[in-house]
Amino acid sequence: MTKQHITISFCIIALLALSACHKENIVPADVEFSADKQYFPLETGKSLIYKVTEITIDKPSDYYDTIVYYLRERTDIPFIDNEGDTAYRIERFKSQTTSNWTISDAWEAKLTTYTAEKVEENQRFIKIKFPLAIGKYWNGNLKNELDDKDCTITSLSSKYKNENIQLDSCLSITRDSSVTQISKQYDVETYARNIGLVYKEITDINSQEVIYGVPIENRIYRGTIYRQELIIIE
Repeated sequence: MTKQHITISFCIIALLALSACHKENIVPADVEFSADKQYFPLETGKSLIYKVTEITIDKPSDYYDTIVYYLRERTDIPFIDNEGDTAYRIERFKSQTTSNWTISDAWEAKLTTYTAEKVEENQRFIKIKFPLAIGKYWNGNLKNELDDKDCTITSLSSKYKNENIQLDSCLSITRDSSVTQISKQYDVETYARNIGLVYKEITDINSQEVIYGVPIENRIYRGTIYRQELIIIE
């Protein structure tokens, strides 16, 4: 064998060795992000019960209405969705108490390699984008026909507490939120590791007067406030 042939053979062997080492170091994305996906667990039979508060204000007509009810979301059996992925049916029940449930509707949810998605009222939303990182952003409405909705991870591994529960390792996502002296749009969802959604708020209010030092929440002209708080894990 000539010196040239020896050199070529050595290069080929070296390249094959490098290729093998590289393949060994590759971690499949679904494994790499498995810890992140614990914020959006999908387990048949698991139920979460929320207290929901809906507030509607219309000052010109002197209309002030507050509705409080309870919402139970139960993860049902998996199925293959219209995108060819494994998804789960999410049964939703409502009640004036934490019993005597009446089914309201059914949504669906799934995990893909890079996303956690939920179909709500026939609209698909990208709820979480993997891998997780503070400041990470995406268009939550990428898979529907609604206007773009900028979603940003604003906290990670933080704590959440209400009157009923206290949790560590929580993730908060803010969507298209803005506050001025005359308006406030605030859309946030908080997820807990191994539990899922623990808090959701959608606030859309406006004011016709500016009083410095007085929060806009205390001078609402028109608006709606929706709050959904986890109270029981089944």
